[in-house]
Amino acid sequence: MVQEELIPLIAKRIKTLRIEKSLTLQTLSERTNLTKGLISKIENSRTIPSVPVLFNIMNALEIKPQDFFDTLSGVRSQNYLHIKRKEYKHIKKENRPGFDYRFILAQSLQGCTMETVLLSIKPKSKSKATTADGFEFKYVVSGDCDYYIQDEKIALREGDSIYFDASKPHYPLNNTKRKVTMLVFYFLTVK
Repeated sequence: MVQEELIPLIAKRIKTLRIEKSLTLQTLSERTNLTKGLISKIENSRTIPSVPVLFNIMNALEIKPQDFFDTLSGVRSQNYLHIKRKEYKHIKKENRPGFDYRFILAQSLQGCTMETVLLSIKPKSKSKATTADGFEFKYVVSGDCDYYIQDEKIALREGDSIYFDASKPHYPLNNTKRKVTMLVFYFLTVK
């Protein structure tokens, strides 16, 4: 995993473990002798923890380093990160009644433009593999399909998402009788 992908996953993992263990920022601060502000910055990917600080946090969360890293969110291969809907974590972002935020993915990128599209794929549509300079994030709004990245086949179900390096040959295949709709974010490298 490159650093840009690893940092947000570590941040998400720390925050998820803290919340699962019903620990406040204050409690974790007391257990680690770190400030609440520093822990908050780490959890929100605004700063990178040093190795000793990261191990201090893992110790305070009572998790072994191997378990911490082995269970980073999503199914990762060399070519993509597949995140199932059930893995989206509820986060508190603002105190607004009726608003529900689910954390899916964070990625720091420089030198790129972002494009957002809503993609619909009719049943039995044919597609050839494509490539692009950058990354793609796709969220399946409705329907199910298979997604191919190089030689790997990923079964995407409604509510799942996938994030991958678009320079790898990729394409979706809708073998169902229902239209598939995806919300797509293209992060294209500026040359």
